[in-house]
Amino acid sequence: MKTELIFILVSGALAALVGLGALVAVLRGWGERHPIPGSAPTARDDTVSGTPLMTPSHDAVVRVVWWVAIAGVLVGIGISNAFATNRAAIYALGGAAVVIVVVLHEMLPRRLRGRATVAVEVVAALALSAGLVWLTGGADSPFVFTFHLLVVAAALTMGSQLALLVTAAASLAYLGQLLLDLGVPATSVDLLRVAINLGSLWLLAYLAGVYASSERRVRARVLELSQTDPLTSLFNRGQLFPTLEQEVQRTRRSGRGFCVLMIDLDGLKAINDSLGHLRGDDVLRAVGRVINGSIRTVDSAYRYGGDEFLILLPETEFIGAYVVAEKIREGVEEIGESVATDLAATSVSIGLVSHPEDGASPEELMVAADRAMYQAKALGKNQISGNPRPRRAPQRLLGPPGMVVDPPPADVSPPQPSRAAPVAPAAPTAATDAPPRSTATAFSVEPTKTNGSNHEAHGEDEPDPADVRRQIAAARRNMDPDHQIRRAMDAFLSSPTSSRADREQGS
Repeated sequence: MKTELIFILVSGALAALVGLGALVAVLRGWGERHPIPGSAPTARDDTVSGTPLMTPSHDAVVRVVWWVAIAGVLVGIGISNAFATNRAAIYALGGAAVVIVVVLHEMLPRRLRGRATVAVEVVAALALSAGLVWLTGGADSPFVFTFHLLVVAAALTMGSQLALLVTAAASLAYLGQLLLDLGVPATSVDLLRVAINLGSLWLLAYLAGVYASSERRVRARVLELSQTDPLTSLFNRGQLFPTLEQEVQRTRRSGRGFCVLMIDLDGLKAINDSLGHLRGDDVLRAVGRVINGSIRTVDSAYRYGGDEFLILLPETEFIGAYVVAEKIREGVEEIGESVATDLAATSVSIGLVSHPEDGASPEELMVAADRAMYQAKALGKNQISGNPRPRRAPQRLLGPPGMVVDPPPADVSPPQPSRAAPVAPAAPTAATDAPPRSTATAFSVEPTKTNGSNHEAHGEDEPDPADVRRQIAAARRNMDPDHQIRRAMDAFLSSPTSSRADREQGS
């Protein structure tokens, strides 16, 4: 009587401890399934395709099943006072199970849980279940259901293929119990019980696998809908700022910057008004395909608004981003040739900015990208523009030795040389002096303005040699690729006002 009382007290204490552990597991699982507002939980596929997502909710379910199963077995053994001869060994198995759960689910960080730990957990669960069944009656044990729990847990958390392997191993472990009882004659009832146990084992594995596969597909679809735009298949705006913040943090660690393209579709309203909104949706889908076909795998594209898109180009320099933007611009022009009419042409205005030059934070970078995009629209649309930056201070010009000449202000016209009163033409001489050859100084006299155009005074019967030399030099510059790149970048980084002033001065 005293021995039975001791076992009941020990069983009660163990049951209380296991129940406390199960309660903690339930609370932790609830907290992981209901994160604190403002946090950003992510569901990441830790295994290859075809296997389920090991989310925190799955881990919490497995942990709760462990604790409930351990508590049920130990409490049942202690209260029923059954299997007295093997009770110590059964409690030892329960203690080993508690250690496994505490180490793998309570102490081990989630980031360290992988295929190896899952394999160890499955093998340990099979061994504990087989030992428990053997200690409590073999094939006639009331704890054969532990194999079923193991198979269902494997199907829900490991995928259908691995669940089939676990089911086969559990079936072999159960049949092994029959081999240990070969000396006991089997009746038809025993054979029926074995058949029902094995059949239910495989049936539960199949049903759990089908449910798990369907649940994974639904979760993947919901995740896709929450992250992507259904019309263009690009990421939606909700994914932009977290990704942009992560890229800024990564750049601060690595020192390698990135670029951002802000794209606005020109003429979408005209297409909707003239061709209908369905054709406008077709144009948006086509723009999404052009963007996806123009970026790398590491790049990410987002639909920022109705007709605005944004592209994040990690570890990309300014020139590389310009090439991507030009590829997108040309691709959208080809869409316009096949879709648009004279009243509804299709083009894009693209703003290009880089981090950290145009913005140190995501907010500053977005403001700069928006400003650059609107500058592209102000310059005439269907082009690429950078962030308008303050023009550099004009450099002081070098004159003759010992003399420094400051350039005239941009809004002040250069002084015009005084003109002498017209005189009667002199008699032609034998030779005409050629104008002096330009010197190597960095300043020159501005040409005079006549009839609204800039040209130097010269005879109408012969070309001005200085003008001819300027035209030849300009032609050579136009044929120079480096000059073309510098010219494009200067126009790219200049403000609309300064660009118009430069064009007026150069014309």
